Amino acid sequence: MAIPGVIKRADHLTGPTIRFLAVVVTVTIAILSMLPATVRAADNTDTLVKQATPAGSRLLTDRTEQVSSYRLALSGLKRQAATTFAEQEVRVSGQLRRLAWESSEKLDLDAAINPLLLALKSNLDNSILYQCSDLDCGSSHFWANEIFGNGRLVGRDNQQRLLVAYLPQADTNGSDSEQTVVMFYVTNRGPRQTVAGMNILRTSDRVLPEVISRADIEGRLSASSGWLPGMVTAAGQLDLQQSSELIAVLKGLSDGVKQRLHLVVHCYESGDMAENQSCSDRIAQQLRVATFDGHRELNVSGGAALALAPQNNNQPALRFVFWPRR
Repeated sequence: MAIPGVIKRADHLTGPTIRFLAVVVTVTIAILSMLPATVRAADNTDTLVKQATPAGSRLLTDRTEQVSSYRLALSGLKRQAATTFAEQEVRVSGQLRRLAWESSEKLDLDAAINPLLLALKSNLDNSILYQCSDLDCGSSHFWANEIFGNGRLVGRDNQQRLLVAYLPQADTNGSDSEQTVVMFYVTNRGPRQTVAGMNILRTSDRVLPEVISRADIEGRLSASSGWLPGMVTAAGQLDLQQSSELIAVLKGLSDGVKQRLHLVVHCYESGDMAENQSCSDRIAQQLRVATFDGHRELNVSGGAALALAPQNNNQPALRFVFWPRR
């Protein structure tokens, strides 16, 4: 049965009015489709912030900044030469949002982190890169000061929780041009206080470690010069385990090839070229020792930052050249 009021209103929206509304809807859809991934993802990260906010807490910090050479820790901690660092770290640039909360009561740490953990796991594209609790996390001072940049987050090493998650984001062309890394840390400062911090990093730099095979390294060496993949460092030191494929390929080269092969290590992390030179020389010496086959040493030297970095993450890099030319 027809409803007169509805018919009247429908009749009123004929002709130019309907065409105008159709144009408005079309333009609106087009504008929304052109929004960058960071804007379209805002609702997603805002939801995660709500899940991470501890019950009954007050917000201490919420600021966003552009960072370069940000120290992104993706694994457990290691201490060497009086320096604490994550066994797997990358330096990236991007947009970093820092949040911190404080609660005037002692909260259950598992209950504080589980809502965020469940929210992250609800999207199968997300992945948990690292998670730890209590003493397995290592130094609370390191996480609070070095990673979250907030000394008020220092708590007890035996009462802490840490979560690092990776959120891939596709751009409008369907390629993975930007990623978001979410870091959440919560700890008990005392008998009646809990503090929590959250970092949300958006970056176009490589976050996940590149998987390098022996074939990749050998294929690169078929050229006369270039950048050689497979060298992994942490805190200015050569990571022998992560660099094992590169070391195995270099050790297995013939004497004739080794004689003509020259390797140059470049460090980029410091604004002081002398420090970059010291870093380069140190890693070069470590690589020279690691690739020694008992008969011939490779020609490995340090080149500071005197060549443009192959990537924009400021990680130490290894360049090679065959000389005299083949």
